[in-house]
Amino acid sequence: CLPPASLDGIDLFYPDPWPKRRHWKRRFVSPANLDRFARVLKPGGKFRFASDIDHYVNWTLLHCRAHGAFEWQARDADDWRQPYETWVRTRYEAKAIRENRIPAYLTFVRT
Repeated sequence: CLPPASLDGIDLFYPDPWPKRRHWKRRFVSPANLDRFARVLKPGGKFRFASDIDHYVNWTLLHCRAHGAFEWQARDADDWRQPYETWVRTRYEAKAIRENRIPAYLTFVRT
């Protein structure tokens, strides 16, 4: 078990989207996991999420914004359309781009 407020950041890149409604309970972004993230992230720590699946991006936005411990950092569209400064392209991202899906890069800060 990680100590409270021990991490500067958590990255979740291209998680399984579990697209079928009956499987949504298996998604990694959930109220329970966001509670865990909030516990182990330092104030000001970052939760970064990347996906090319629009409904999972929206799901993550809704859950993180509703949680209360996270603040979305986007100020304009480039903030979620451009990869992170230290980004290394994954094979999942390369596949998404080949298939004309547009990746999103979300950043939330622990309040």
